[in-house]
Amino acid sequence: MKKIILLTLLGVLATSLLTAEGGAQFSGDIETLWGVGAPWTDSDKAAGRLNLGTTNFTGKLDAYYGNSSAYAEATISYDAANTEGGNLSRGLNLSLGELWVDYTDSIWGVRIGRQKAAWGKADGIDITNVLCPSDMSSLAAMTSDDSKLAIDAIRFSISGNQFTADAYWIPFFTPAALPLEEGNSLRKFVVPSSVDFPLPAMNKILKLPVTIGKLEKPELAIWNGEYGLRLSGYFSAFDLSLYGFYGWEDTPLLDYTVALGEPAIPGNPASAMPKGLTVSGKYKQMAMLGADAALPIGETVLRLETAFFPQRHFQKAADKIIQEKMKTNSEVELSEKRNQLSALAGIDWMPSGWTMTAQYYCDVLFGQLDTLERKDAYMHGATLSLSKSLVNETLELSFSGLLGFNDFDSMLSPSVKYSISDQINIGLKAFIFIPGPDKDGKYGAYKDLSSLCLNAKFSF
Repeated sequence: MKKIILLTLLGVLATSLLTAEGGAQFSGDIETLWGVGAPWTDSDKAAGRLNLGTTNFTGKLDAYYGNSSAYAEATISYDAANTEGGNLSRGLNLSLGELWVDYTDSIWGVRIGRQKAAWGKADGIDITNVLCPSDMSSLAAMTSDDSKLAIDAIRFSISGNQFTADAYWIPFFTPAALPLEEGNSLRKFVVPSSVDFPLPAMNKILKLPVTIGKLEKPELAIWNGEYGLRLSGYFSAFDLSLYGFYGWEDTPLLDYTVALGEPAIPGNPASAMPKGLTVSGKYKQMAMLGADAALPIGETVLRLETAFFPQRHFQKAADKIIQEKMKTNSEVELSEKRNQLSALAGIDWMPSGWTMTAQYYCDVLFGQLDTLERKDAYMHGATLSLSKSLVNETLELSFSGLLGFNDFDSMLSPSVKYSISDQINIGLKAFIFIPGPDKDGKYGAYKDLSSLCLNAKFSF
């Protein structure tokens, strides 16, 4: 009897302590997104085809006790549009979003584990936001509100009344997720299935099949870690942040190797004809210095952001690499170094229940571009976002758009969302990619991926 009373008292005491100083909360959501190729896309390959069919279950566990906390987030996703022959496992994927432990005192803190952080004040445009890599593995990932991957890092923080400082050490390199699997509709935008190979001496063009070779990641060694620093100040008239980063490019520089067949003339290697092209890649180091500021002006907020990349590696054009290799019969440099400057100016305005955001961004590359894959030294564009809540904030209308000024290509995304309850909402949206008048451009290249979508979400 005494043991029962003692255990009961200990249980009550433990519950009281947990309630007073700590606890744990589990939350999550189930979301479904179905999409179909828009009627104006390629009638033979895209229009009316189901190109999106994802269902995700995301679970989040947030635990805390005193100055300590821990967070875990994982997602199980199923892509019904990426299964063949009833093979359910091909469309099933388990991903770990975040998993970290944290200790925060009055002026300092440390966080260790898999974590995310968004740098900069730009909306949908990466200027200083280089800490976390992008998920470009699928159309659903690219069009998601959160298309960044977590990094495995230690973050040390110092904070005061008007400032914070975050220092990151990232010992494990995490590259961007690329759509390289067979059957992925985005693969052709990274690596084509075949290329035309001219033979001027024979007055003919060969169509060479392309295979993907190894993407060589940095060696897992302590000296290959990445480093980041953010210093933020909060003042009565404005907010200001400074950034520094030294690490690795998220996407690889591509190498192109022509595979030769047997010599047509025995003993004469020069008579061998090309039979294929292998694409491999390497990751290069990069550095970034950046800053952003937010200035409230009445009902509006002005946002400014800039980043400078000293001597950054830029991809050489494929034909230049192939020509150099065939001429020298040896390995060649895949890139050339150039200084790069990126900047953005934006304004936020919220009149009478509307939320409006407009941004202008630009990117300047210094030096000659003759041998590079990039053709424009000055690239720029603008974005616009509008949203309005109606019917007691249960109905939300929104629109976002991006226009590239170099080729006048664009991406438009109108949507409507209705909240049936606090837990359930349904919506309709579209992703529309429009090519420029003369060239497809960066966004116009995806014109046949324009989709009309239905989505539903349950949160708990």
